[in-house]
Amino acid sequence: MKVLVTGGSGFVGRALCAHLTTRGHHLTVLSRSPAKAGKVLPASVRVVSSLDEISDDDVYDGVINLAGEGIADRRWSKARKQSLLDSRVGVTEALAALFDRLKRKPGVLVSGSAVGFYGDAGSVELSESSPAVRRDFTYLLCDAWEKSARDIGRRGVRVCILRIGVVLGRGGMLSRLLPLYRLGLGARLGNGRQWLSWIHLDDLIAVITNCLELGSAEGVYNAVAPNPVTYARFHEAMATACNRPALFAAPALPLKLALGEMSVLLLGGQRVLPARLGGQGFSFQYPTIDQALAAVCAR
Repeated sequence: MKVLVTGGSGFVGRALCAHLTTRGHHLTVLSRSPAKAGKVLPASVRVVSSLDEISDDDVYDGVINLAGEGIADRRWSKARKQSLLDSRVGVTEALAALFDRLKRKPGVLVSGSAVGFYGDAGSVELSESSPAVRRDFTYLLCDAWEKSARDIGRRGVRVCILRIGVVLGRGGMLSRLLPLYRLGLGARLGNGRQWLSWIHLDDLIAVITNCLELGSAEGVYNAVAPNPVTYARFHEAMATACNRPALFAAPALPLKLALGEMSVLLLGGQRVLPARLGGQGFSFQYPTIDQALAAVCAR
């Protein structure tokens, strides 16, 4: 397949592009920094800095939309919130304009979202049919992102929307946590009762690939492992994987003071289940947190 990927040079995107290339797909990646992207992507990948570089006659069988600035990279000021929105909704709307001008529309759009769609949901178990429990900023961001993807579906395109949990691999959140835990300085966040929905990077790549290649895949999928954990359990599993004690805790109040509204990413949570993936027979390579962390640390 000929595939256009946005966000292809990020933590997930790099691994995804390498995988899709080995499967024989021909990739074009949209990147704000083509020179940097070219250094981390397979040599066969075409890199463009703007969708304007794609002509009306270009043919793509599918589009994978993973673009979006890191939600936890800095404190949520009003300007930062707008930037997070623009980097997701703005890119997806630009893709809609591309679909409109291409002489042959791609057959499928696989578009990212996040479990933040459900808001800070406490211990309620959440499937794809569950409504948002709390309409906080993470919900508003994901909802707008998903609506812009669904708009492309009105053009006769098969659309898969992935509500992705925290991705575990050698990058992302673990790139910050592993050095601390290996020094024995990892800490439980808050009271530890909040829920973490996660997925190993390899399993996420398999989910994205299935959505791209399988014509029967459509609609919203919770891209999470089948066994979410509390932050207390995650803290213990991290310490065990790094062969260190789980001694420390970070109280909620200092985190709230330091991070402001963004502290909901650490002190709130969602207990999300991959109901549709399970119903369609998807097999997780890393279904438990211990298996996933052991694999990451072994690498």
